[in-house]
Amino acid sequence: MSDKFTNNVRARLYKQGYQGFTKDDYTTAALAVECDDLDNPTKDQLSQAVDYLKVKSTSQLSVVDEPVEETFLVGEDAQSEVESNQLTVAESENQIVLSEQEKQALVADIAQGAGIELKAADVKQITVSIASTFASRKELNEAIFNALVHFAREFKNQEVSKIRRKADEIRQTLAEMDDVAGSELTQIKQAMEATALDYKSQFADLALSFAGIID
Repeated sequence: MSDKFTNNVRARLYKQGYQGFTKDDYTTAALAVECDDLDNPTKDQLSQAVDYLKVKSTSQLSVVDEPVEETFLVGEDAQSEVESNQLTVAESENQIVLSEQEKQALVADIAQGAGIELKAADVKQITVSIASTFASRKELNEAIFNALVHFAREFKNQEVSKIRRKADEIRQTLAEMDDVAGSELTQIKQAMEATALDYKSQFADLALSFAGIID
């Protein structure tokens, strides 16, 4: 089974129309780019190896082909490597993958830029509804803004509910005060009426007394 260095270099050359390199060619290329770990090459080493073999193929008058079986295997490996590379690109280069800490940092930054102050608990609550993988930066920004809008609406609803509860409590307290005041006023009115009747009775008795004296 070929090593990762050989497979990657072979696949890249295959996509560019270069074929027919021998195992010795790949070994020479690895030595030329100083790739000591063939199963863990860097991107720069792979690119340099491809350039090295392309120059070598154009500078040689003839190229020694590998055996038929090996050539057939090259085709399969190359196609497999191309597909593998495409999958890797789709997962790493064309997608944005975020950790929870990265999501929280983005939410806090965007909220701060919009003039919104959030507590740490609020940031964590908002990021719960945000996915970890996005196809583009635009999709990521939309998800964060939607989460912030949803949080703001929920916060508004909660605050409105609190205000309504407080208003109900105030109305109830005022009603109770009215009841108490009304009861006290009624008692005062009744007391005043009783006092007035008493004064009226006393005045009548006094008037009768004066009338008797006059008579």
